[in-house]
Amino acid sequence: MSTLKNFFNREINGTGLYLIAFSFCLVISFIFTTTFTDYFHTRPLQLLSYLGIGLVLVKIYLLDNYNYKQLSGISILLFFSFISWRHSQSNTQSNLILYMMVFILGAKDVEFKKIVEVFYKISLIMMLGVILYSLLGIITNLAYFTPGRPIRYALGMLYPTDMASHILFLILAKCYLVFPNIKWYHYSIFLLLALFMKVVADARLSAYTTVLLVIIMFIAERAQKGNKLCKILASFYWTATPLLAFIATVTALNFDMNNHIMRKVNDLLSGRLLLSYQAFQRYGISLFGEPVIEHGSGGIKGMKMFFNQSRYFYIDSSFIRLFIIYGILMFLIFLAFMMIIAIRSTYHHSYILPAIMFVVAISCLLEQHLLDLSFNPFLLSLLATNTYKWREKNEKSDRNSILQ
Repeated sequence: MSTLKNFFNREINGTGLYLIAFSFCLVISFIFTTTFTDYFHTRPLQLLSYLGIGLVLVKIYLLDNYNYKQLSGISILLFFSFISWRHSQSNTQSNLILYMMVFILGAKDVEFKKIVEVFYKISLIMMLGVILYSLLGIITNLAYFTPGRPIRYALGMLYPTDMASHILFLILAKCYLVFPNIKWYHYSIFLLLALFMKVVADARLSAYTTVLLVIIMFIAERAQKGNKLCKILASFYWTATPLLAFIATVTALNFDMNNHIMRKVNDLLSGRLLLSYQAFQRYGISLFGEPVIEHGSGGIKGMKMFFNQSRYFYIDSSFIRLFIIYGILMFLIFLAFMMIIAIRSTYHHSYILPAIMFVVAISCLLEQHLLDLSFNPFLLSLLATNTYKWREKNEKSDRNSILQ
């Protein structure tokens, strides 16, 4: 009883409010990626998630110590994301842009390590729980059959690649928490998980990205410990975001089925290049996005689409989704966020976030999870207090310089 009294008598704390809101929205977002959604109406959950958004807005406007200029900049960014959300509302995931923007801007004075710890613990528990429930038959374990490929199991997720992506981002969170002391057994477990992704889900991108992650993190660790060659290599990690975004956009805009090389690449990417090209042809380029109608293969409803491929249309690349669904303005803003996170860390000789942004950029090339809190908490590092691996004397100025 005394514990409860202490809790309610405690002064309202911005960090506590933020982490409660983040935990709340993380759980809801995670549920939306599972087959639990086939057993109840998701609309009430979606409405509940706006409570988390409200809590973060309270923190921003009432608890954070922003000056007028900074608050004006934040309000403009929130307004842009709101307009983009409204423009793309026929898309089932259109609210992700608003969620992510609110949590990015609300992370001021919150230690980023705490955010990652909350993400890692909640996501790991939910991941293991969903897999167990699917294996026990309590929720649906979807299996996908494609000619020429092994059976792919989703293990309680809406799609096999979603399951693999959850694992990939959990690995990234673990890397952040233990860096720069990633042990050989960590790398061994990561490689075993890559094998698991390939064998169980045939999620080639996430599996191969995990193998690359081991190399990227190994170099980042050596750079952090002073290896000159590795520091040179790691100092270029930030270039992955603009380079891969450029490649994704240019190849989609200039795709030609008559080009032998492009056709081969498209086949290798399971038709994703053609779908990105079709997205630009159908919806074009706009400032604040377009209402895009998609028919994916995820979930029970999506499985029906799986057997009617003529109607299938889904934009997998996060870069192309940003461009088409949310507009060129949001595309440029979020690319800038990713680059600022990586460049700022590199400037202060901290290589874990550039390494993570490198891996996230690779994933964004062909996967759609950049803006989903249940996958990617790393954009929240933009304004969060990055005391972990940061020189304390630079902490305050780095945190505030973006909005000055």
